[in-house]
Amino acid sequence: MQSVSIRNNWISFRGSSKVKDLQEQDVFNVEGRFFSFTKKKFVKDLEGNVLFIVRNKFWSIFGRKAFVLDKDKNQVALVRKKIFSLHDRYFITSEKGDLEIKGNILGFDYHISLNGEEIGHISRRISMRDSFVLDLNDGHDLAFYVALVIAIDNITDRQREAASSSSFSSDD
Repeated sequence: MQSVSIRNNWISFRGSSKVKDLQEQDVFNVEGRFFSFTKKKFVKDLEGNVLFIVRNKFWSIFGRKAFVLDKDKNQVALVRKKIFSLHDRYFITSEKGDLEIKGNILGFDYHISLNGEEIGHISRRISMRDSFVLDLNDGHDLAFYVALVIAIDNITDRQREAASSSSFSSDD
């Protein structure tokens, strides 16, 4: 079993994160852009090489979508959030197969299934900054699944931003 924590940096204007193993050793870096309509982020190895690029779909009226691209900007996964469901559900079409990430109604606990078989778990930690723990069965591309966690976080961030901006409108 591979396990990492993914934590947003305390102060980050670009949405950057650190990915660490259970011994608190750095595994990957996630760097965002200072200004990006699509919340573009880069999953990098410790030498700074881009492994994956994550970005939201620019226009998303009825659905919530994010893309995972490889270092050459080829799409390797499409993450779609199911809107009307009792559970927090994401469907991923990828070169690795069909994935489903299904969480509880509060979104603190997710199960990862690949072609119907459970291969991992994501738990969201309650803290002042977004923080996740990814547990993944051996033999799976850890960087790819970190990119999926970042994609889901991007989608939920965009939803929160949309909800908060609509709550500030008034008819005064």
